[in-house]
Amino acid sequence: MPLFISIITTFPTVIFTILLSVAVIYWLISLSGLVDSDAVEGDGGALDFGGLLATLGLHGVPLPLVITLLALTGWLFSYFATLLLGIRLNPGALLWLFNGVVLILGFVIATITTSLLIRPLRPLFRPAQHLPIEQRLTGKQCTVRSAVVDKEKGRADAHIDGDHLILQVRSDSALVRGERAIIIQYLINEDAYWVVSEKDFEAGLAD
Repeated sequence: MPLFISIITTFPTVIFTILLSVAVIYWLISLSGLVDSDAVEGDGGALDFGGLLATLGLHGVPLPLVITLLALTGWLFSYFATLLLGIRLNPGALLWLFNGVVLILGFVIATITTSLLIRPLRPLFRPAQHLPIEQRLTGKQCTVRSAVVDKEKGRADAHIDGDHLILQVRSDSALVRGERAIIIQYLINEDAYWVVSEKDFEAGLAD
């Protein structure tokens, strides 16, 4: 027990311990009915925050749930990294370097893990949301960001409600960097968007 307390109250695990504690307190208050857990959602647009969440794949569920999963997965990684490796290092520059790397990796791994965990949860929250971001993006223009966009890979920049989004996109015809395209459909299984070139889209409308 002393070792456990020591790890969770020292850097870098203490950062995630604080976040996780705040999340637990929030959910306890929420259960009391004093806070609506759906009041803060991950598609908010203030200061481009909603765009950042969408880019990281953390949109479509209430923000408190995102923060809770980030804190929990980051805490688990940081705790076991310190338990298995960190306690073997002597105090000094090497230990501080190790702790810094663990903190950064903790946030990266937590972000990736959380984005995967919330993907199957999004449909559960859609009835309570107004105009999901996937629906609002349909018909919008985007600009190819990656070297190429094809049926298997590609990224594009899009803007909606003042937010800058970096989207995973797919297309029948190859698109190149800087080419403009129109978002046609959200591919839920790939968490990506089907696009067509702006020229093809306009040609189709003309026909």
